[in-house]
Amino acid sequence: MQQYTSNIGDRSQPQPPPPSKVLHIRTASNYEKEVDLNYILPFLSNFGQVVYVVTMPRIKQALAEMDSIENAQKAFDYTGGNIVDIQGKQYYIQYSRSATINREPSYRRTLVEHKGERILLATVHNPLYPITIDIVSAILKPYNVLRVVIFHTNGVQFLAEFQTPEEAKTAKEALDGREIYSNCCLLKMVYSTETSGLNVKFNNDKTRDFTNPSLPTGPN
Repeated sequence: MQQYTSNIGDRSQPQPPPPSKVLHIRTASNYEKEVDLNYILPFLSNFGQVVYVVTMPRIKQALAEMDSIENAQKAFDYTGGNIVDIQGKQYYIQYSRSATINREPSYRRTLVEHKGERILLATVHNPLYPITIDIVSAILKPYNVLRVVIFHTNGVQFLAEFQTPEEAKTAKEALDGREIYSNCCLLKMVYSTETSGLNVKFNNDKTRDFTNPSLPTGPN
């Protein structure tokens, strides 16, 4: 185990910030261009609700404000202040010196606010039963979903594009934290950083474009 030296009493060493509901995230790899919220947000959502996020691509950092100090502390305690590996991407997650994220317009001009737009990223926890495109479609149909993409990079996840940001917000508020089946298949939903729309070329068991039912099922 790595050994750490104590600097108690040495005023030349900066003291770590106290617990805060704002977490400071930075990449631990020279190969990453920025903090990827498609990985960070589902990870943090395991500990509580992420209420606000800003990214700083130029310095490969981000700030994430949790709904409480207690839930931010759960995330921090899980990492222990060390590098956390999230699906092959490595990050440091520490407390920020800010109590909340500044939401003033002048601040947002220097930071990129994560608005989510019309696309949600959903992670299915404890998927004891198959999660098919038909099941996902039935769940999202009341919210005017346009396109869905299911993938299995880390368990079961899917992206869902809605017609308006309001419909995406309504779907998230209604479904986040709900179970598809009793005692399993828990949905955790966050806004995706993908804002240009989902590129769906086929209607099959992994992807579906409800605006274009004539799409082929796959390449010929």
